[in-house]
Amino acid sequence: MNFDANVLRAMLRMARRRVEAEVDAVCLRVGGEARDVRRSLRRLQAAGLVEIRADRTPRLTMAGFAVAVAMLPSHGGSRASAASQASSRAA
Repeated sequence: MNFDANVLRAMLRMARRRVEAEVDAVCLRVGGEARDVRRSLRRLQAAGLVEIRADRTPRLTMAGFAVAVAMLPSHGGSRASAASQASSRAA
């Protein structure tokens, strides 16, 4: 997984915990340097996945949130998966 994806996923984890996604906090979660995280945030902003607020704190856009959620690993034991397996067996 590339660095931008790691930054996006870290921001999602932080948003779910209602923690501000300050650059230093993102660095701790992705194991990168502050300059690398800032570059990644600029690329994610250009892609419309992150917005940089007036206080220079990055925030996921709705599109960024959707992409980050879509990147989460799927769990084989989820209810939706079990339900689809049950319906395919019944058919």
